[in-house]
Amino acid sequence: MPTPRDALLRLAPLLAIAGCDAGPYVRTCAPGSACALDASLATDVPPRDITALDVETLFTDLVDLQIQPADALVVARGEPVAQAFSLVGVYRNGMTRTLPLGTWRSTDASLGGIDAATGRYTANGLVGGTTRIEVEVNREGMPARVLQTTLRVRVEREFFATGAPTTARGTFGATPVTDATRAVTLRYPLAGAVMPQNVAPPDVQWEGGVAGDLYRVTVAKPNVTVTGYVLHTGAGFRFDWPVDPVGWRAVVESDPTAPVTVVVDRWDGRNVVSGAPASLTIARGSLLGVVYYWDLRAGKILRIPDASATREDFMPTPPRRASDGSRCVACHAVSRDGRYMAAELFEGQGPSAVFDLTRDLRGDPPPTRFAIRDAAAWVYASWNPDSTRLIANLLGGLFLVDPATGERVPSMGTALPTDDAVMPSWSPDGRSVAFVDNFVGPGPSAFEQSELAVLPVTAPDTFGPASTLARGTDLATEPQRGRAIAYPSWTPDSRWIAFQHGPYSESDIETTPGAPRRRFPAAMYLTSPTGTTPLRMTNASGVDADSDAYFPNFSPFNQGGYYWVLYFSRRDYGNALAGTRGTGRRQLWVSAVTNNPVAGRDPSSVPYWLPGQDVASDNVSGFWAPQACAPRGTHCQVSSDCCAGTCGPDATGALVCNPPPAGSACRRSGERCGATADCCAGLECAANVCLAPPG
Repeated sequence: MPTPRDALLRLAPLLAIAGCDAGPYVRTCAPGSACALDASLATDVPPRDITALDVETLFTDLVDLQIQPADALVVARGEPVAQAFSLVGVYRNGMTRTLPLGTWRSTDASLGGIDAATGRYTANGLVGGTTRIEVEVNREGMPARVLQTTLRVRVEREFFATGAPTTARGTFGATPVTDATRAVTLRYPLAGAVMPQNVAPPDVQWEGGVAGDLYRVTVAKPNVTVTGYVLHTGAGFRFDWPVDPVGWRAVVESDPTAPVTVVVDRWDGRNVVSGAPASLTIARGSLLGVVYYWDLRAGKILRIPDASATREDFMPTPPRRASDGSRCVACHAVSRDGRYMAAELFEGQGPSAVFDLTRDLRGDPPPTRFAIRDAAAWVYASWNPDSTRLIANLLGGLFLVDPATGERVPSMGTALPTDDAVMPSWSPDGRSVAFVDNFVGPGPSAFEQSELAVLPVTAPDTFGPASTLARGTDLATEPQRGRAIAYPSWTPDSRWIAFQHGPYSESDIETTPGAPRRRFPAAMYLTSPTGTTPLRMTNASGVDADSDAYFPNFSPFNQGGYYWVLYFSRRDYGNALAGTRGTGRRQLWVSAVTNNPVAGRDPSSVPYWLPGQDVASDNVSGFWAPQACAPRGTHCQVSSDCCAGTCGPDATGALVCNPPPAGSACRRSGERCGATADCCAGLECAANVCLAPPG
């Protein structure tokens, strides 16, 4: 025999709500409204069962439907937490009943999920934010009726550094005081910085305090608070706290558009002394790949993969010069696909080499694509998009190189510039080459006056006449003064060119042996390949005559509404114990640059320090490249060499990378690819990685 519940479910499509027309029924419960949450319903209690009812009375007397609780809040501390929702009917006599009707859903899967049948929501405890909770009630012959409310998930995580007492939370429960003489000074991260989503957790660094002090480091967004308690342990204390990776993930993924606030408060044995907060932004995009940079102390190229943010000595024993044993690898350039590195060897106009970065380069000597010889030499070089040509200079003058053989290749069309042309940069679309022209000075890396010019590429190995985009003399009144333009670099969409400007092309020179080197300021600028007025990147470079930004190189990614420029600077990173404060050591920094620059506005953002570097070293000349892999149609040995697909024979029997087999799973966001066709819907293959299109 059917039960009253069965009868109710059969009659659900006939639900008639007094006073409603035939349109969709949408109700949002706002705080303070008639459907506001009764505190007794805030707990996770299963819906009340419907007992035997007069079904006719149930529907004729029903005047309203509500979701309870409305606008709920749950707090997660690293573990999943549940919240039950129910559909409640309100009757003319003021009575309410829980109705087992409708299909439940939530709108933000990153926070957790809801059981469609029961309305039981489970927050994953990892990400905070607000999601909309909906229940859809179908009525025969009518549009679906949807009720809505919100659920706010707050994530709170606490971490205790070594030695910090577990009672620290209570210590900081005291009313804080404001006293600039006792407050700590936050040194890193920098206020106003913009970081990508996948950046490694920052090392929060500060100054101020004595042994025995307690510090509370708070990293927060509206719906997440990560707290670290740190004890000043005396000698050797570094005044820093590397944010816990789990906590940092919660910060990055919660409230995507909200700024992050970082503050360090101090307990000095008498009071909680408030610190001044710094605010930074997490962009809605990730930067993948590898940074290859020159460690001056080691005299070799190291790399930092995005996945680990840990430097790797991938070529520990570079080729050795027989005459003096030099193993120095200096000026270098990485191909657009991340597979090859061209590098100058042995310091100063020595022979050059090309390394295949998909091979094991730990041997002594590491393998090179062609034999090292004096005839194959250049200082600066840049790759064309398909890695079949290098455009390079030795002393002055540009020439083409076949990177597979090291041989020079004749150019056609207008002759390439000679004598005073250096530092070429091939555009990612292959249509242009930017370079430094008319330099005045010893060169090819040291000069005090120059211009920025561009060559059109009209056909393979064919170039048109050069045109001048910017003159160093026209920027001589800028804060850093000077007439030298150096190191052009293209944005990944080939729409803009960054360059360095200052009194000298190098950051310092030796004037007297054994004496401190003379330093020069420099700032970065952005211009278009048509020669628009250069835009000074002040947030990245510095505002005054002491601006400090050299050798810009754009990452291959256009993500989160930004280009991302990598450069080196002597600016202080953090404090003197955990960072580089006061040393002037060169370190790599990254600045977000708007991908829609506006005339007259600074396109750059305050930078962040590239994680993974050695703060005891001078690090310069960074190149951001995709993970090394072989694109379609190129030589391979095994399938793992390939960006996507498999390694197999082509028509000639040679092993090459082929497309993925038909019917294979599409590549998801962040996975390697050989073409956009490999990626799942809505993604594109950019620098060998499936990513959302720029925007």
